[in-house]
Amino acid sequence: MQSNKCYYRTTKKGTVLKVVNEIYLRDDIPCGHDSCKECRMKLERRTTVEDRALLSNDINTIEDNKILILDTNVILHQIDLLEDPAIKNCIILSTVLEEVKSQNRAIFNRIRDVIKDSSRKFYVYSNEYSTFTSITRESGETPNDRNDRAIRIATQWYKSHLHKYSIKILLITNDKDNLKKAKSLGLDCQTIQDLVFELSDKNPSLVDKLSDPNDDSNEQDNDESKRFQYQEHKPMSMLTDELKNGKLIQGIFRTSITNYREATVSNRDMEKDILIQGIENINRAVDGDIVAVELFDQSKWNTPSTIIMLENDGVEQDDDSIAKDSLISKKQPTGKVVGIIKRNWKPYCGAVEFKQDISSTKTSTGLHFLYFMPIDKRIPKIRIKSRQVSNLIGKRIVVAIDQWDKNSKYPSGHFVKDLGPLGDKETESQVLLLQFDIPHHPFGAAIMKCLPPPDIMDRVSSADMVGRKDLRKECIFSVDPPGCTDIDDALHIKDLGKGIMEVGVHIADVSHFVQEGSAMDEEAANRSTSVYLVDRRIDMLPGELSGNLCSLMSNVDRFAFSCIWKINHQTGEILAVEYTKSIIRSCASLTYEQAQIKIDDKSQQDQISVNLRNLNALAKVLRKQRFDRGALYLASPQVKFKTEELGGDPSDVEIYQLRETNAMIEEFMLLANIWVAKKIYKHFPGCAMLRRHPTPKKSSFDLLTKLVENKGYKFSTTTSKELAESLDACVDKDDAYFNTLCRIMTTRCMSPAQYFSSGSLPYEDFNHYGLATDIYTHFTSPIRRYPDIIVHRLLASAIGIQSVSLNLENKTISNLTENNNFRHKMAQYAGRGSTQLHTLIFFKGRKSVEEAYVIRVKANAFVVLVPRYGFEGTVYVSDPNGNTGSTTNVYNYNHEDQTLSNGIHTFRVFDKVTVEIYVDDSKAHDQKLKINCINPNISFVPSDDVDSNNLDDILNQENNTNKSSSSSSSSSNKSTKVRKQTSENIKTTNKKLKK
Repeated sequence: MQSNKCYYRTTKKGTVLKVVNEIYLRDDIPCGHDSCKECRMKLERRTTVEDRALLSNDINTIEDNKILILDTNVILHQIDLLEDPAIKNCIILSTVLEEVKSQNRAIFNRIRDVIKDSSRKFYVYSNEYSTFTSITRESGETPNDRNDRAIRIATQWYKSHLHKYSIKILLITNDKDNLKKAKSLGLDCQTIQDLVFELSDKNPSLVDKLSDPNDDSNEQDNDESKRFQYQEHKPMSMLTDELKNGKLIQGIFRTSITNYREATVSNRDMEKDILIQGIENINRAVDGDIVAVELFDQSKWNTPSTIIMLENDGVEQDDDSIAKDSLISKKQPTGKVVGIIKRNWKPYCGAVEFKQDISSTKTSTGLHFLYFMPIDKRIPKIRIKSRQVSNLIGKRIVVAIDQWDKNSKYPSGHFVKDLGPLGDKETESQVLLLQFDIPHHPFGAAIMKCLPPPDIMDRVSSADMVGRKDLRKECIFSVDPPGCTDIDDALHIKDLGKGIMEVGVHIADVSHFVQEGSAMDEEAANRSTSVYLVDRRIDMLPGELSGNLCSLMSNVDRFAFSCIWKINHQTGEILAVEYTKSIIRSCASLTYEQAQIKIDDKSQQDQISVNLRNLNALAKVLRKQRFDRGALYLASPQVKFKTEELGGDPSDVEIYQLRETNAMIEEFMLLANIWVAKKIYKHFPGCAMLRRHPTPKKSSFDLLTKLVENKGYKFSTTTSKELAESLDACVDKDDAYFNTLCRIMTTRCMSPAQYFSSGSLPYEDFNHYGLATDIYTHFTSPIRRYPDIIVHRLLASAIGIQSVSLNLENKTISNLTENNNFRHKMAQYAGRGSTQLHTLIFFKGRKSVEEAYVIRVKANAFVVLVPRYGFEGTVYVSDPNGNTGSTTNVYNYNHEDQTLSNGIHTFRVFDKVTVEIYVDDSKAHDQKLKINCINPNISFVPSDDVDSNNLDDILNQENNTNKSSSSSSSSSNKSTKVRKQTSENIKTTNKKLKK
């Protein structure tokens, strides 16, 4: 039977088009229940035994005598609940599935995974294509009402269809209108809350996972709501109008990493971020939300706070933190949040705060209100309800936010899942992966089907060799860290005589195995990068590829993509370059240490040792040329952990040692990346995948320049070459670490490097500042980086080996780079977090006294770097609210000179201090490394309020401030007055000290 489905759509130019789709309705779509003989007979008539065997693997069936039909809003709001194994035997109508897909792709993917799980018994019924349940939209009927009616019609059909088998059909919906109309048709229906409470006797955890987006029960906040309330958010219709006429500004809300009372909102059309100060002006915005901001009059603009309220562990340290500190003394646009355009709420990891006697909850089955403390301290406490308090105490759990009412201090949410015991290494590692959104699920069946046979490289055919150069007779070898199994790169060098060397960089030909558009390609594009934690690796590609078929291991044939140069050995001049796919057979897989020994031990005269020395000599020539052009040698603290056994706790921590061989390999990888960038840009000027490091603004170096010059050194930053020369000159004969410290801090004056599409920027903006090159890309690590796979495809097309994709355009590459940049940053954060976790485990039960350097000074604290362990910590001299403990702890802060002084001690950036390091485990949910300054001695101990996002105290303070100021005063002005008052108190106390 044929039916037509009509709808109207508007083109970009505003033209309204009528679209008519032909739909062929069928009367043999099975209902999905095992007991239905009628549907089984229809299925047997139109399929073979083999067909049914295949269908049984892909399509679930339902067995229970009670079937749940889920409404769209139930899936959109209760996905955490629906992922619980206790919810089974559900019908998902195609109408509902399409609505979910159009409204939230992430939830659609999650419900699709539930449907694929055969144990869950979720069945998709194609009601839109069934003769019995298909409907057309009536005149004047909204799309939403039409879909609700389609759900009721399908429920009605299921009820009559399965009535003879005594099977109960239950429609689950929270839509009041849909519920009313379904009951009028005689259908059995329930809200999701009613269903959950029915099931809660056997499964009490279901209540915790129940999301209440429209729950108005704020029992605990009733008294508080009488005392304060946030400003009402403007409705979306008003926001849209005021954004169009310029009254409001839209942007992404970012809470300060060191002060949760302060945030910024970035907008592409504004040169500077908008500053938001005070909880009232933040107005329930959460980090990552897209918000509408009302800009204050310029006379009310303010400067960022100089107070540290959140202890910065360095995990999510801004790459350009010192550049941002340079701007603190300058006023910037200031405003307040008046509306939320799009929430960016996500599941948060943390633990519950429970101050009552836990024994009283073990026998109680009633609901308890708890406060959940997120690990990310930029996120406020979240109020949740639970019937299983005793099971949550002492656990890392995941919680999702449901709503944040204007009368509630904190948002309300629901329990999602239990990750494991607090402090357990496996649990905390899982927390890192979730916190930084690292895809770490097992590779699915569709992806694994893309894998080639495991013995494919043992039977290379002549067809495989088309377009490939056979380099198996060359002396090719790799140099990597110890234990490396995903070997991306290998090299060879050959003396051609007359001072000419042939050098080859051979990169794993991953694009040969990862076909464009395949399930594996889509997964790799989403993951974008492999993630390296201290004790594990989260692969971008399945292990069979990353650790075997693609890895350039020794003594086996492997496909590669090669760049081969002819180079003048003395001058480093590139005389010719060849790009080719190849097949190689590496003769050795060396570690950096093994390669260094071969270079240093002149008695070793085998071919590999001689080739290593030639490569090293040529690398020095190339490196000198690069530094002469203005390339920077920067630094970052890196540590490695020693363990007594594989996967065990760390027994020692040491700084990662860099050898000549590290620099040698780096030089040739840089050379390959630069030359490949030139090639792909020449052939694809509008859509080449490139990488840039923007030239920093001169103002970004202002603060560091002053600090270095205060130490008696000249520090010029006009060009990268002058900066490199200035850094080379920053040598303190009495302190060898001073130069390294200058390089670390220079790094923090710059924005990080970014992937981009060549069609989105002019050529003069392509440059990579740190490497002093006009153009750059990533080509050399395709096993662990997806951008490299794209570059391989572009290069293969440029040299005529494969045709270019039809989807290859600037927009496509730009979308990829956006995800690549995000995933790269998250992978860095996860790696730093893993290092911090293992450092914490190492220090448990021990104390250590170490030298440290002051690297940042704020109004109430200073940040130190401990070179021995490569981590940073905060030393407080007063509470953020001005509590100093005693008059001797009152410090004067000078932003211009970056000093803290109390008349006895003065702390400056670059000062060396002695600190005591230990683990503070007073809060089980928030164990952390603590640093006390013992030389000079600071006796101040911060209160528990420091480093906790406690809105109770903050709101009380701001309400008290309101009583003493006019109602029209902005929160930013109040913050300024508080700081001025604190400053006056400090000056008064200092005068008393002098007397």
